Amino acid sequence: MRRGTNSVIFSPPTKNPENNFHPVLYQIGECQDCDALNAALRARIEFLPQNDIVRRHHYLGGRYENLYVAFESMPEIRVILDLATAQAAHILNRPKKDLRVGWWLNIMRPGDITFAHTHDADDEILSGVYYIDVPPDSGKLVLIDGVRREEVQPQAGVFIFFAPEILHEVTRNESGRPRISVGFNIGPATAP
Repeated sequence: MRRGTNSVIFSPPTKNPENNFHPVLYQIGECQDCDALNAALRARIEFLPQNDIVRRHHYLGGRYENLYVAFESMPEIRVILDLATAQAAHILNRPKKDLRVGWWLNIMRPGDITFAHTHDADDEILSGVYYIDVPPDSGKLVLIDGVRREEVQPQAGVFIFFAPEILHEVTRNESGRPRISVGFNIGPATAP
């Protein structure tokens, strides 16, 4: 795999057919030519030493929902983070150099759920997720904005971007394998 060959293609935003006046809750981007990258990331994560996880956060339902990994332990992640930041710049209409990304792994084992939460605790201006491995029946992303509730069926190689104040959760992983994703927040490159 050569660096620089990956790109993201965005699906046109669609409105919820039941409520056609509100803006969409999310945008979807598909990572082109990322199958080999996802395979490399899956292999890296499968054999990731526990001491390479530098921080665990959000202990809910018997698991840590967020695993922060030493960047040097997963150099392949740089491609995903670069693509996410470039697309965030496009969505936000800001120069990429003015943005920074914070990221973590989310490994949902069979039976796991991700509890409802938001990402608006600090200076986040856009949140998102990239899916590395999504077995069938491994849970849907649910976005909740007041009375609006939209379910998104994740797919490997797909980015989903949403506002950090959107409440979201993931339904139970009913598959027999872990579902692996990278969560991220985009914020200003320099604090105000």
